[in-house]
Amino acid sequence: TTTTTTTTTTTTTTTTTTTTTTTTTSTTTTTTTTTTTTTTTTTTTTTTTTTTTLTTTTPTTTLLCDPELQVLDFSKATVLVKNLTGGIGGMLRYGSVAVVNGVTVDLIVTAIGVYEAFNTTKNGVFGDFGVINVLETTEGRLAFTFVNAETDEAMEIGPFYLTWFDLDSGDISEDLGGEAVTANSFRSYHVKEDANIIVSEEYGFTTFSSKEKCPVKHPSKLRKLTHQQLQHSVTLVYPKTSDFTVSLVSGKGTGGRNFFFGGTSINCCRAIDA
Repeated sequence: TTTTTTTTTTTTTTTTTTTTTTTTTSTTTTTTTTTTTTTTTTTTTTTTTTTTTLTTTTPTTTLLCDPELQVLDFSKATVLVKNLTGGIGGMLRYGSVAVVNGVTVDLIVTAIGVYEAFNTTKNGVFGDFGVINVLETTEGRLAFTFVNAETDEAMEIGPFYLTWFDLDSGDISEDLGGEAVTANSFRSYHVKEDANIIVSEEYGFTTFSSKEKCPVKHPSKLRKLTHQQLQHSVTLVYPKTSDFTVSLVSGKGTGGRNFFFGGTSINCCRAIDA
């Protein structure tokens, strides 16, 4: 007997299955978009400029005078001759001071005897007024004659007004004299009720002088006189004539004084403001 021994070898194959777990990490990147909204606030500053126009209306003063009286107008007069002296032939000639019956009238001023000026360049016209300069502490006697502008012949005009302005004196703190006008042959005179004028009469002549030491600003416009300027003025009314005389007395001063004269003022004419 053959004994066969069968060896059965059992090979056990162990299969090790390695399971690799791949963990995929998904990184989610969240992009946060920050939208910055810049709100531009445009502030429109509207500057409203209010232009206030102040219209100053200066009333036009019309002087209602006696229609029968001639009004002399120096505002439009021209100085034709300007060599007034105390010598022969000296004169101050104002052209076109009036028109009478279509005839242009000039006014000629000449000296009777001695006349001295401190500054003859002041003689002539200032604004609406005629002006004559007189040396301090002297008296000038002057003749006023109306003439036909074309023929130079003496010509009667009037009745007419003639006003003397700025009859004042130096400051009360100064030792200065005043101004005075002496006249005759006029029909009447007119001053304000509160005038600073002294009126005196002697030998048929009337003198008008400043009542107190009170300097007055020189006038320039006949229709824009201050109350003080009117207080230091006098209006004379002359009858119809071709000439008249006046003496101008200049007191102590700082050289000379200017005498202002014109056709009329509201001393005797009613003022109407337009």
